[in-house]
Amino acid sequence: MHQSGTDHRTKVVQAFCNECVWACSIRTHFADLFEFNEARRSLLREAANTFFGDLNILLVEYIILQQCKLTDPADSGKGKENLTTDYILSLGWMPSTQARLQTANTRLRAYRDKIADARRKLIAHADLRSHLLEVGLGMVTQSEETAFWDDLQEFVDAAHGEAVGGPFPIHASMPDGDVASLVHVLRDGVDYDDIVKERPDLSISRYGKRRYGDV
Repeated sequence: MHQSGTDHRTKVVQAFCNECVWACSIRTHFADLFEFNEARRSLLREAANTFFGDLNILLVEYIILQQCKLTDPADSGKGKENLTTDYILSLGWMPSTQARLQTANTRLRAYRDKIADARRKLIAHADLRSHLLEVGLGMVTQSEETAFWDDLQEFVDAAHGEAVGGPFPIHASMPDGDVASLVHVLRDGVDYDDIVKERPDLSISRYGKRRYGDV
């Protein structure tokens, strides 16, 4: 492969890796919020039941959308290439790398087949029949979804290994705070409500002293 082709491949792989990190980050937020344990789910329901219920649905739809986007066809027409596993496969690889990419992508595409209808009929647009009949779309098991992320990691490592050098972990560590900080604040908030019920004078003593009183 000549230099310009190598440079293009490197840039494409790096961009794809960043997209994978983003998708994994959103999945991690969802897991930390809604899959941690029942006590955390109860806290979210008590703090803002409707909001967190809507957020749950929103994140599920967005995760499915991202999984489909990463495994979309290589292009959407002439001159409309997509940043996807299929496109990366077309960039020219050593036989051993090509084999790894193809094997991982075959599994990724099999998973995609199970969620594609949800993306097409419920997320990308509102298919009337699916909504009226309440058709269950995009149903996968936990083990199948776990395998998807493992296969995506294998695909990324193979492409990054040849195009850039070395593996590339897509399950980036979350910075300090984020969901953990949110949960901490919510937990303190519901505890404060309980304390105020027991000692109403505390609420009076805090009048005018709240840092975010106008929020």
